[in-house]
Amino acid sequence: MAADATTLTGKMRAALRISSTSAKITEEIEDCIGACKADLANDGVKVIDESDELIIRAITLYCKAEFGYNGKAEKFRQSYDLLKARLSMSKEYNTAPPVSETDTTDGESGAQNG
Repeated sequence: MAADATTLTGKMRAALRISSTSAKITEEIEDCIGACKADLANDGVKVIDESDELIIRAITLYCKAEFGYNGKAEKFRQSYDLLKARLSMSKEYNTAPPVSETDTTDGESGAQNG
C-alpha cells in the first residue's frame, strides 16, 4: 500500500506543480490525500481505489482546493463537491464489496473458543 501512496503523492505533487521533496511538504500532501479519502467515505463513497481515474481526479481537485492552486480554490472546491456527489450516488462507488465466506468463518471460529 505504501507504493500506492507514494505514487498518488507523486501525482499530487505533479498536479500541484510542487517540485520540492521536502518531508514537511510530502507530509502535507499525504495528509490532504487522507482527508479527501475520509471526506469521500463520510459522504457514502465506499469504493476508494487509488488507481481509479475518477478517485484520482477527486483527490486532485480536493488537493488543489486545499492548496489554493492558482488562486482558484473555490472553483476547485465546487468541482470536487460535484464529483463527490456523483460518486456517492453511483452504484459502482457506493456499494461495499461483498464479504468473503472466509472472513465470516474466521469470526465464527473465534466466537466458539472460550
